Amino acid sequence: MTDILIIGAGAAGLMAARHASGAGKSVTILEARNRAGGRIHTLHIPDFSFPVEAGAEFIHGNLPFTKALAEEARVEYYEADGATWNVKDGKLHHGDLFEDGWEEFIEVLKRLDRDMSIEAFLNKHFTASKYESLRTSVIRFVQGYDAADASKASAFALREEWTNEDSMTGYRLKGGYSQIIDFLVSCCQKQGVVLQLNHVVKTIEWKNNQVEVTTHQGQQYVAKKLLITVPVAVLRSGAIHFIPQPTEHIHALQQIETGGVVKFLVEFKEAFWENNHTAFHSMPELHFLFSDAVIPTWWTQKPSTIPLLTGWLSGPSAAMHSHDQSALSQEAILSLAYCFGCTPAELGQQIKAIRVINWIDDPFSQGAYAYKTVDTIAALNVLSKSVDDTLYFAGEAFYHGPAMGTVEAALACGLEVAKKMIA
Repeated sequence: MTDILIIGAGAAGLMAARHASGAGKSVTILEARNRAGGRIHTLHIPDFSFPVEAGAEFIHGNLPFTKALAEEARVEYYEADGATWNVKDGKLHHGDLFEDGWEEFIEVLKRLDRDMSIEAFLNKHFTASKYESLRTSVIRFVQGYDAADASKASAFALREEWTNEDSMTGYRLKGGYSQIIDFLVSCCQKQGVVLQLNHVVKTIEWKNNQVEVTTHQGQQYVAKKLLITVPVAVLRSGAIHFIPQPTEHIHALQQIETGGVVKFLVEFKEAFWENNHTAFHSMPELHFLFSDAVIPTWWTQKPSTIPLLTGWLSGPSAAMHSHDQSALSQEAILSLAYCFGCTPAELGQQIKAIRVINWIDDPFSQGAYAYKTVDTIAALNVLSKSVDDTLYFAGEAFYHGPAMGTVEAALACGLEVAKKMIA
């Protein structure tokens, strides 16, 4: 019997294991994948000339846990910067996504005294025809940045995010996010943590201070306490069977929403958007590109000159789109050709490598990251408590702070729950 059993070797599980094992507890981690990291996954593949991020990519602001861990692991990070370009109705514009009305929108949002969905807020205060473009931009941003459904996303949570300029500043890790995962794995193993990969959990049978976990392969693990860091979407799907069911916590899980994301990685032979090329629109210093294309959001590695464009299809539209890899790749080419004012064939001649990562179809994530709804706070109040001092939950979706849905949230929540478990 081990003191603490952890399901999931993502950021939360590893952070918790590091702290608990450092406090003298015996810890075993069961991970369904053949690697640690979960939704953090830096790809080192021959097609690309450099490491590329399949999952988490940015540090969203001056986040203490992530930055401290990066510095401890001696991983350098830099601020992402550059110009924003927009393509709407086939016309290229330089500047922010939001047009006239944004300041008025924020002022009205600040005066909101009862939470509601952001769609309901727009329907209540911004129905006039003059706000049509603003409404479209806000909903597009909610879907594109937060991967959220505007009919469910909390107006209070979005207000907190949009009025905090620091949270909109992005940093990147030189060499990739997986370096932090590798560092945490190394720390855990030095402290005696047992990490079991390719272990898909099937059932959790428990009573006070005793848990028995059975995997799909039939292996059984016994512990005094269990920390579950499995993504919410997977738990909601019923992929893991609890005996007995922690009814209140299972109900609370249904109130946590996860956004769907399909990510596109396209390496080009050169950063042609920086030049006045005859066949393409020129977008000097391009960092973010927003458009009304099927795949609407793209970004570069600016200020790095790496010729990579990352595409982002998220929110409800991602779930409704084709999941065929070839069709998605073709859609990426069509969207970029539209944005750059060229033919798909002309764009295709510039492509060196392309990769599509569909997090919705990933059986061990079933989505990207959580976002706050009107019901989230009440659900988190339940999920932050243990089940009979035996079952605990941690991860980016279970974090009470403003950074929900980020690596920071996973790290902070993992550490916080580990402290409770060994108290």
